[in-house]
Amino acid sequence: MLEPSPMEIRPLVIDIDGQPGIRRIVHSVEDMGEILSKQWPHDQRRDTWLAACDACIRALETKTNGEAARAAFIMAADAAGISVDANPQQRPPPRRKPKKKRQAPKD
Repeated sequence: MLEPSPMEIRPLVIDIDGQPGIRRIVHSVEDMGEILSKQWPHDQRRDTWLAACDACIRALETKTNGEAARAAFIMAADAAGISVDANPQQRPPPRRKPKKKRQAPKD
């Protein structure tokens, strides 16, 4: 049986791993659900956390409202004091060095 494709959202960057400088990029409702259920600090599981969990479940059940789940996740992170970047800057691809032109052999 094929696995359903992930329900993608606009990317978020979150500091959730408890290590300074370690950030995680979140790309889908499934990613948010995993963070909420497995990595969220237990002492920060309050009303906004529950609302974010519910929003993720509803989004996955109906395959809609990924952006509503994203907004609820951001509110829960803000309430928990977890740093989240809702609009990460997209870095341009690295510039390629121009290829050197081959010179015709000298006779």
